[in-house]
Amino acid sequence: MTISSGESAEKNVTNTAIKIEKLNKWYGDHHVLKNISLDIREGEIMVVCGPSGSGKSTLIRSLNHLEEYQEGVVSIFGQQLARDRQSQKIIHQTMGMVFQSFNLFPHLNVLQNCTLSLTWLRKMSEKDANKMAMRLLDRVGIANLAERYPGQLSGGQQQRVAISRSLAMEPKIMLFDEPTSALDPEMVKEVLDVMIDLAKTGMTMVCVTHEMQFARQVADRVVFMAEGEIVEVGPPEQVLLNPQWDRTKEFLQHVF
Repeated sequence: MTISSGESAEKNVTNTAIKIEKLNKWYGDHHVLKNISLDIREGEIMVVCGPSGSGKSTLIRSLNHLEEYQEGVVSIFGQQLARDRQSQKIIHQTMGMVFQSFNLFPHLNVLQNCTLSLTWLRKMSEKDANKMAMRLLDRVGIANLAERYPGQLSGGQQQRVAISRSLAMEPKIMLFDEPTSALDPEMVKEVLDVMIDLAKTGMTMVCVTHEMQFARQVADRVVFMAEGEIVEVGPPEQVLLNPQWDRTKEFLQHVF
């Protein structure tokens, strides 16, 4: 299966897609994100890893305002986000997200799950929405399952539907929050293969994952987090193969 963007996969590393400046978040007295600053370039594949409770999922969910943060700034393509309708519009127009759970509507079939946002939000005709959804389902290798319902699919197939649904909005940035963590081991590869092909199109991607082989193969940079802080960031060959900090080394001993 090969995903084609219809555009050059040449990476544009000159523009900043996401800029995070001094981001802080608390749950009560618990300081979850501690002064996080990070630039993610357009076309970059960024993998965020770290132990459970390190703040990595909270960080990625803060980028599209699924989590509120008390301090700091997030900017998307130079536009600073706020808690207003304009920022929500920017998020909806530029970002797609795939979660640990598939979040599919069980009473809708695969095709309907993918066309719902197209007809409701983008006001597409049913004919055009079906055509686009079928093209996306073909891209992830499950066009033959369009008439099935989520309960009739494997976990890997459901996650590929979720990816297709997100791609239907034609986002410039895709966020993945541990997309394989709910899958049986034999189903992980089929989802990772879709993500690898998607990365080849030049899509900006931020992926929270424990799949270190995926990070080595695809990532431009790896961010290692622990206790709400960025401990180390750099190319995968540096962070994963020659980490500079003991906390990173300790984590990698358990995942490789």
